[in-house]
Amino acid sequence: MTDDLRALVFYVGTPDNSFEPDWGWIGLVASARGLRLLGLPEANLDAAQRTIDEHYPDAPRVPDDSFLLDVAEQVRAYLAGELDEFSVELDLRGHTSFALSVWAAAARIPYGQTRTYGWIADQVGDIGAAQAVGAALGANPAPLIIPCHRVIGSDGSLHGFAGGLDMKARLLALESGQQRLNLDAG
Repeated sequence: MTDDLRALVFYVGTPDNSFEPDWGWIGLVASARGLRLLGLPEANLDAAQRTIDEHYPDAPRVPDDSFLLDVAEQVRAYLAGELDEFSVELDLRGHTSFALSVWAAAARIPYGQTRTYGWIADQVGDIGAAQAVGAALGANPAPLIIPCHRVIGSDGSLHGFAGGLDMKARLLALESGQQRLNLDAG
């Protein structure tokens, strides 16, 4: 049922003293129960709109929705390095119990820290499920809030991220207080 859904697309710049490019456009979708979708930053408004339309084509854009505006402000604060923990009610109905357990484990990874896919698999009780963990993280409807960017390979390298490895590295650098994450350093 989509009649209780509403969406918002908003823009996130970077602090004036930053050398990084702006984060870009982000789409949100919420139901009466909570946030259903938080799209990763996109380069333009049309791409952020498409992210919403791919998942919730009938969700009307509501620019003055207080819940969505609060989520947008929390996302802006996080991406400015001013917030390390979100306070957002999520509506994750319709997802598998495995995905929910993977996302719950990912949500326990502290800000500025990382864990491996194997660690998540161990947390959900199936140490051999690292690939399935990766698939569940790839389907995460609320990245940033459910911090799947904090999950890395067992060798410490970055693997799979819906927003691309550059975005994953940028988010990890933000959380570590670095301008840029040096991926070449051993």
